[in-house]
Amino acid sequence: MTPPKHSRLSLARRLRLQQLAVFEKVVEAGSILAASDALAMTQPAVSKSIQELEAQLGSALFVRGKRGVALTEFGRLFEHHAKTMLADLRVLAEALNAAQAGTAGHVIVGTLITASATLLPDAIHRLQREAPEVVVTVRVGSNAMLFPALARGEIDVVGVLPADAARGPREAEGTRLAHVPLHDEGLCIVAGREHPLAQRTQLQLAELQQLQWIVPTPESVAYPAVRAFFHDAGLPLPRRRVESVSMLTNLVLLATAPVVALMPRSAVERFARAGLLTLLAIDGPRHVSAVGYTVRAEREATAATERFLAALRDAAQRPDPAG
Repeated sequence: MTPPKHSRLSLARRLRLQQLAVFEKVVEAGSILAASDALAMTQPAVSKSIQELEAQLGSALFVRGKRGVALTEFGRLFEHHAKTMLADLRVLAEALNAAQAGTAGHVIVGTLITASATLLPDAIHRLQREAPEVVVTVRVGSNAMLFPALARGEIDVVGVLPADAARGPREAEGTRLAHVPLHDEGLCIVAGREHPLAQRTQLQLAELQQLQWIVPTPESVAYPAVRAFFHDAGLPLPRRRVESVSMLTNLVLLATAPVVALMPRSAVERFARAGLLTLLAIDGPRHVSAVGYTVRAEREATAATERFLAALRDAAQRPDPAG
């Protein structure tokens, strides 16, 4: 059987939006049965929707097996574009809701673990005070995952900047991304409250060289600044070190062992006010990276996303004293 020739008009005539939603749920659930439960549809109805979709496209989307279904190569191609179309539908729905209510909607924020300790919580607090019905979903991942997801419309805003953000807009999967810097970030040298050095008023970096350290991971934006920091002091990187950007892991290590760490200044100041950390009497690298956010350059943001971006900018200019 010769597969049909597709055109924009022919696809518009044949495809139904509900088929895309059913297809997406089958991919997420991994089986027709699980998808039917999630969609509150009968299993035959889900199967029929997928079969009609495959017939309209002229190719199989799934390989059926005893344990569920898996996408074919053609199915993976279709999934990429189906996600974009469904993301556009979500934007349309939020635009319609925002036009009617003005304070409802859904914002999906992508972030790194290291970028989620201060600015993002402050912005969420501000948004909840102004628009309590806006739902915020936070997705944590690497830049390699976040920026393509932003380009596909699966994320509304990425709360970090890439290392080369100063070069201006860049492309991800054919979509221009715009970077908006808000402030510079530095690193502090910190320890737990009970650390023997916590009460010292004067310290030299060489005194700390033999201690156990926590430093950012080699792939992090801060790592080159960390290497330069020790190099400029005539010292190698500490031999006894843990490489971590997990805030929770670092806080527990600092609270339970006599270690010192290089951590983002904005986060450290908040944790110090909360009595969780002590800033040691020695300066860390003052200018490590720019903090800001990234959005799609050529797509208008929803009203809810615009509110969130305004909250981000406000949080960067006026840190929340209650934080």
